[in-house]
Amino acid sequence: EEEEEEEEEVEEEEVEEEVQETKISRTEVKTELRQVPEPTKLDTRYFGELLADVYRKNCDIHSCIRSTEIFPSFIFHTMIVLMFQVDKQEVEALIPKGATELTKQQMRYLLQTRLTADKSMRLLLSTFSSLREELLHMSEDLRRLESEKETLERDLSFKADQARQYDCLLEAVRENNRQLQASLKETSATQRSLESQLMTSRNTDSGREFKIKELDGRLRALEKENEMLRQKLAGQASSSTLQVKTEELSRQYNDQLSAMRQEKDQEIQRLRTQMTKIQTEVTTQHSSSEKSLQLKISELLSMLEQRQTVVTRQEEEIRKLMHERNDSSKNVTKTIITKRYRNQYPILGLLSDDYQVTSPVKEAKTIVIERTGEMIKQVNTAATIIATLS
Repeated sequence: EEEEEEEEEVEEEEVEEEVQETKISRTEVKTELRQVPEPTKLDTRYFGELLADVYRKNCDIHSCIRSTEIFPSFIFHTMIVLMFQVDKQEVEALIPKGATELTKQQMRYLLQTRLTADKSMRLLLSTFSSLREELLHMSEDLRRLESEKETLERDLSFKADQARQYDCLLEAVRENNRQLQASLKETSATQRSLESQLMTSRNTDSGREFKIKELDGRLRALEKENEMLRQKLAGQASSSTLQVKTEELSRQYNDQLSAMRQEKDQEIQRLRTQMTKIQTEVTTQHSSSEKSLQLKISELLSMLEQRQTVVTRQEEEIRKLMHERNDSSKNVTKTIITKRYRNQYPILGLLSDDYQVTSPVKEAKTIVIERTGEMIKQVNTAATIIATLS
């Protein structure tokens, strides 16, 4: 564009110089005409044809200019330049000889006008053809731009749909995150409650241990009482009083045994309810909390099994003591060898509803060896055996 502007400025300067030259030549012609005598008149038909030709071509130019809406300003500059660049020799060749200078000037002007009109006509036609080609190119570009606009609009609508879907997905993820956080809070609260329950169960276990120790103390006291009674019975000869005392002792032992069984059954029932409650709560917890709870449950089960074995051992010792008391009245020493075969685990029975208090035994084999002898010695040996077992 800058180069075109520079070219237009140069052309305008050239046109101004040529216009000044023409003005100077016209002033010279005017001064010469004043000095020349009257010119001879020529045939007017020649000038009429020239004027008609110039008029026709000017009309064509005006019609072409009116038929187009776009007429750049540089065409006027080119027309002015072409008007003053006409070959002067061609014009001089067409002027007849023998005419006056004024007539020559008029003919020269008319010829120059006709040639300028011809060249301007050709220039306009070439310009309009180039404009037509440019318009075709512009229409093609416009169609291409419209197609690109349609594709861009489709892409924009597709991207907008994707953005809406992404927003919906993001909202769903946020909602799931909120739900997970709420569930995490609930699980943490339940875990804390389970931990508190475990602490309470441990406290109750400590209380049970204290009860077991108390029972052990009672058992030792009973053993001491038994020993004292045996020593007293050693100095007595009457068997009737011994029988009465043994019956009272056996009744007391039976009462204590039934009370211990009831306490044990209550504790087992309470532990069973706690176990079922913990199991139902464990199923709703997270995998990590499940593992920890399973470990704690296994610890509780092992502790319960140990206590069960302690209670059963104490029951067996009490039974042995009662049998020894009954046998001491008959002056008969019995050595009992018992073999027991368990067919199930007693701790697993706590989880079932049909749990029985009696210990499961598959086969019981008892060998009884009777021997008569002194009563004091046999009783002492039984007491030592019970002490070693405890």
